[in-house]
Amino acid sequence: MTRSGLRSASGQLGRNLSVHPNAVVTAFFDQDVTGWHGVHQAFQVREFLDEGLLLTATNLTPPMLAGILPAYGRELGELMADYNRIVTAGPLVSDTGTGRIRPVPGLGPQVFYQLTDHDAERLARGVELTAEALFAAGARRVLLPVDGAPVVRGPDELRRLLARPVPKRSLQLFSVHLMGTARMSEDPRRGVTGSFGEFHGVPGLIVADASLFPGPIGINPMETVIALAMRNARRLVERRDSYEL
Repeated sequence: MTRSGLRSASGQLGRNLSVHPNAVVTAFFDQDVTGWHGVHQAFQVREFLDEGLLLTATNLTPPMLAGILPAYGRELGELMADYNRIVTAGPLVSDTGTGRIRPVPGLGPQVFYQLTDHDAERLARGVELTAEALFAAGARRVLLPVDGAPVVRGPDELRRLLARPVPKRSLQLFSVHLMGTARMSEDPRRGVTGSFGEFHGVPGLIVADASLFPGPIGINPMETVIALAMRNARRLVERRDSYEL
């Protein structure tokens, strides 16, 4: 929208970016676990939602897993040969900080986001909890998403390794949940869109994705996005004669 020259009177377009920071714990088992089989995201630990932590299986495809494993060449091949005995899981954090997306001349839209110290501490705790759960499930060794961390072969090693604070910059993080940059509010001074996704001041322009969220929702946003899109589409159809399309 910004590239199209649109502006929001609220000044919030492109701001309030939440990303649900994630980290991947890679666990190796003695038996086949076929972590890729079925709906893996159905397996979650919600015990720590009050802390803003959701632990979930996020089993990665072979190319994605190979891209994050700390090995190359023959060593990487040996690790990947165990693919059917690998489970990848990790913590998803409801971030307390926000970032923004803004156009940079010559580069186009760029993301600016800084992980807060508080969220880094929660991610480290989430990594420990995830690894503990995987060991309890029978994992024989675990790779942690921390630069320079050795292979961990049991809960005692895990606790000793994480007894000290984990430097924020050493965390290996990723995200696939981008939210909030066109947040909804009926007050055009506070939000980019109304509660049905109508861009304030631009009749007929409807937003219907995760950018509508006023903040992070703490879980996979897919079903919420689908619900909002269907709701906003029904509203658009009902009022189609009033829009200048």
